[in-house]
Amino acid sequence: MNPEAYFSSEYQKARSRFVAAVEQGGGRLSRLACQTDEAGRELITDIAWFGHQEPRSALLLVSGVHGVEGFAGSAVQLAALNNPSALQDDTALVLIHALNPYGMANLRRFNGNNVDLNRNFHFSSDGWQGEPEGYAALDKFFNPPRPPSFDFFYFRAFLAWLRFGNACVRQAVTGGQYHYPMGLYFGGHGLEPEAAGYIAWLKDSPLLNLDKLMVIDFHTGLGRFGEQSLFMRSGPDRREELSRKLGVHVTPSKTESKTMGYHHGGGGSGVYRRLFSGGELTCLTVEYGTYRGLRMLHALRAENQHHHYGDKSLDHWSKQSLKEVFCPKSKDWQRRVVTQGSELIERSVNYLSLPD
Repeated sequence: MNPEAYFSSEYQKARSRFVAAVEQGGGRLSRLACQTDEAGRELITDIAWFGHQEPRSALLLVSGVHGVEGFAGSAVQLAALNNPSALQDDTALVLIHALNPYGMANLRRFNGNNVDLNRNFHFSSDGWQGEPEGYAALDKFFNPPRPPSFDFFYFRAFLAWLRFGNACVRQAVTGGQYHYPMGLYFGGHGLEPEAAGYIAWLKDSPLLNLDKLMVIDFHTGLGRFGEQSLFMRSGPDRREELSRKLGVHVTPSKTESKTMGYHHGGGGSGVYRRLFSGGELTCLTVEYGTYRGLRMLHALRAENQHHHYGDKSLDHWSKQSLKEVFCPKSKDWQRRVVTQGSELIERSVNYLSLPD
């Protein structure tokens, strides 16, 4: 099958293909608590487990933390299921499909409560407080209280950049905020059901006490069009060793923050670092580049307006625009994502089999 054929047009198709591939491959399926959307459709995070049930090492592949970005991660996961890597006897492959099923089904980056799950994984009440400097002053620009329409967005963005500066605007919009529930990048007021359910599942699994656990969290948006970037929070020696053994360059997370122009708390990788009590933990955030930041902000802003003040229809231009900026229709882009993602998974399985 051509790499781009692993992409699905909508969430329900992606889910049915994933479940069928797991069943055909002999994996064990489970699910997190079922949700329903406004139309009564089931929205499910599926979990597939292959290999040893009490492994020494495991590779954990996560898609759809950011909803609409999940189409790319789902495609990479489906390709991995259709072209399985050989696992060592003491190794497991675990796939988390669509951690934010509401966002994926409704072409949103956020969940049903308008929460960005990658700003929601905190472990104390202090985490769900505050806002970046400048957000209050920019709130009316970021979150107009009306349906989306032509409103001189790019000109207004230019004025905001002139007044506050590029770094302030970037940090304000994407750094995560906890005061404006209908605003962009809202991190919530406590653990969301998706986050709480996933943490509970992790605690009940054997993954947190292994000799080796590698987590790969698939995202889209950051970087050049179609290029894969790997980010990891650890010391330089560890990154250099991993880059050498994987055969791909791994970038420090502080470079990711510098590249994006912002930093944030409440990210999913913090869960593993906090809970893991085993030997070696490797957390990689994988990004597949799409479009420039201002185009993404325009799409996020318009879709958020449509969600709160429109009829939420999926065929609205704002929904389709958001899907395009996080999952381009370009066959070349889709082919590059699946090809690079598949190679990364193969290399990661081989890495886990290396002697300590």
